[in-house]
Order: sequence, then structure tokens, then C-alpha cells
Amino acid sequence: MPRRDINNIRTQPSVDLSSLTARRVSVDSVEDTIRKDMESAVRAQLSLQGTLPAEIKEAVSATAKTASATAVELSVARAAEEATRDVGRANITTRFDDKIKVAAASLGHISQSSDVDEVLRKRSELLAKKRDSLVTAGFTNEEAMQILLADVGARAH
Repeated sequence: MPRRDINNIRTQPSVDLSSLTARRVSVDSVEDTIRKDMESAVRAQLSLQGTLPAEIKEAVSATAKTASATAVELSVARAAEEATRDVGRANITTRFDDKIKVAAASLGHISQSSDVDEVLRKRSELLAKKRDSLVTAGFTNEEAMQILLADVGARAH
């Protein structure tokens, strides 16, 4: 994901929040589903048969409208949170990619150095001397190699 351009940052104009009224968004299909589920639940809880009384139907409808609007608001809020997390994840991968590029360039630079071959040759000679010393001390060649590998592995961490 491309980096965000700092010039695209906008400030929000000041708004007098006391002049705003909350506008609830409703979705008919969500409201209908909630209302039907509520009617069934009320009918079962109150052991009612047939059509619900008008007062209960009105209460269920009003509550379903509120619940539907809340469900829509929560869905929008969850989508916003997920989008925000996605932006953060993209930033993490971009930073990781940048670090990989630096590491690759560093390895390229190191491998071009004329001193690298000499350093590696000296290190190999020292490891061979250490192995020979371990064998002289009574370890088998295989045991000496295992000790060297463990030592190299421990230094890598």
C-alpha cells in the first residue's frame, strides 16, 4: 500500500455539536427481521396465541426500529474499526519491506568488500584450530563438530 501523502491531511471545520441532531439510520429488512423475532419471543414468553394486542405490537415495532438502527450503527462502527486496522497493518508491512531493502543493500555492500574473503578465511582457520584442539583434548571428530556447531549457534542469538 502506498504511503500516505502528508499534504493530503485535512482538518475538520469546527462544528457546534449542540446544533446537531442525531439521525438514526434504519434498514427495513433488518428492522423486519428484528420485529418478527421479537414478536415470536414476546408471544412465547407471555404464552400468547394468535395476533398480538395492538399495544404490544406498537411497543415491539418501536423497539425493533431502535434495535435496527443500533444494529446498523454497530455494523458501520465495526467496519470502520476494521478499515482502521487494515491501514495499520499496511503500515507495518511497508516498514517491514523497508527494513528488508536495507538488509539486502547491506548484504550487497558487505559482499562487495575485498576484506570479506580474508575475514571468512581467518574465521574458518580459527574454527578448524578449535576443532583440532577439541580432538586433541579427547573428543571424537564428530563430538568436536557438534560442540563447534552449538558454539556457533549460541553466538548467532
